[in-house]
Amino acid sequence: MNSNSAISEQNALQFYRQYSANALLPELDWQKVFGQSELNDVHLRALNTLYQAAVPLALKVFHELNFDVFAPAAYHPQGLGLFDKLAQQEEQFLQVLENESAHLDHGTRHQMWSMLLRGGAVLVFKAWLGHVKSGNSELDKTQFDELSDLLFIKTRPEQLAQRLKVNSQAALTHIFLMHENDVFLDHFNSLETAAMFVDLGVYDAAFLSLRDDRVAEYLKAKGYVTQEQIDDLQCALNPLYCDSLMPKQDCLA
Repeated sequence: MNSNSAISEQNALQFYRQYSANALLPELDWQKVFGQSELNDVHLRALNTLYQAAVPLALKVFHELNFDVFAPAAYHPQGLGLFDKLAQQEEQFLQVLENESAHLDHGTRHQMWSMLLRGGAVLVFKAWLGHVKSGNSELDKTQFDELSDLLFIKTRPEQLAQRLKVNSQAALTHIFLMHENDVFLDHFNSLETAAMFVDLGVYDAAFLSLRDDRVAEYLKAKGYVTQEQIDDLQCALNPLYCDSLMPKQDCLA
């Protein structure tokens, strides 16, 4: 790429950032972004509402702290300032979500609640970033873990349910989203949230414990599962105890 092309591309990215920070967001085709997932109108409304609320606020905070999401290595820790600033903005984010979701039906608000607890704000931001960088309906997966640390909402599940006027025990589905070969919305903002999704029947306690040792210790301490049950499932799924068949994952933000 010559210097003129590089300058032109950078100018285009800054244009998108300026307009998106002012809530003038490009329209995203969520079904194309998550082509292997069957999205209905409720899922689309939930994703769009999160998108309209999360991206402008995140860009505003990143700009104030000179955090360049377009840089090849965007993650440059600046002490605790970046995390503290984003934590302070979570209340503002919740207020925006309350306002934006007030006219929506309960099913859509419930999907928003479920998505947020499992990384929904991270996902819509990465979809925006993928679109403005490539022009395509895709996720940008560079620095994904670092942005997850910054954008994963920390509010407790019941508190978030109250803010969004959601019945957390409603017998509604909790969608997982597929992009290429990756599954998203499969992480939690806290151990409490992980246990709640076991209570809701979305996850089996023993299976979830096999994925993450911290989750396993928490669920065992709370009486959800025993080590014997975890070992029995491990043996059933992997009778030869091949490490590569059951890799550990970090299920927490």
